Amino acid sequence: MDAGGLSPNTWERLERLSAAWEQAKPGIVSARPLVTEPEPGAVSNPTRRSRTPLTPEEVDAIRTARTNGESVLSIAKRFGVHRVTVWEQTKNS
Repeated sequence: MDAGGLSPNTWERLERLSAAWEQAKPGIVSARPLVTEPEPGAVSNPTRRSRTPLTPEEVDAIRTARTNGESVLSIAKRFGVHRVTVWEQTKNS
């Protein structure tokens, strides 16, 4: 191949990539065909709280905890909600 005016560093990089490609080609051709996975179904056990509204008791407990000086992050972790949810419930208190 002709360098075509490329700098020596660029030419060396191109040669290394070309060599790596030539080594990988036989493995690509002999690889097994890709198997498609089935579509995921409904989740039976969600790992986080879905977007269910907080109960009035939970909102009251969040406001009380924030008034007592507890951090927004610790309240969010305790109730399993996002910190912005806690902030929204306590910003006007």
